[in-house]
Amino acid sequence: MDELNKNEQGKKRPQLLSILCVLSFIGSGLAAVSSFFVYLFHDVVVNAFETGEFDDELLTLDLFATVSKEYFILNGLLMVVSFTGVWHMWNLRRSGFHLYALSQILVLIVSTIYLYNPVGISPMFDMLVTTLFILLYLRFRTIME
Repeated sequence: MDELNKNEQGKKRPQLLSILCVLSFIGSGLAAVSSFFVYLFHDVVVNAFETGEFDDELLTLDLFATVSKEYFILNGLLMVVSFTGVWHMWNLRRSGFHLYALSQILVLIVSTIYLYNPVGISPMFDMLVTTLFILLYLRFRTIME
């Protein structure tokens, strides 16, 4: 376990930072893969939704059908940047914090433009989680090079 908490230069990474990074690796990685997958097959799913192949009682894909295809490619690219930022923070590089924070703020902005405004959903939960992670990473910024 001690080897897991050391970066490339042998500096010890705090355990909470390791946990945050693992959670962010999982979240950003899955979000990037799913966004690219949805982008590639968006037209197929929207067409199937419009022809009535989905049972409305089982799946509510109204939101999916109304969101523009560009949202998914933008979200996927921003998640790749976020993943890269987390990788840098894993290696205790300060630039990772800036990459991560900027990409997460841009994800909120893009989501508000494409997703929340047209549908009328509040982005409050996403803003709280994003703020929490950025503040927790900010706590470790001083030990990063």
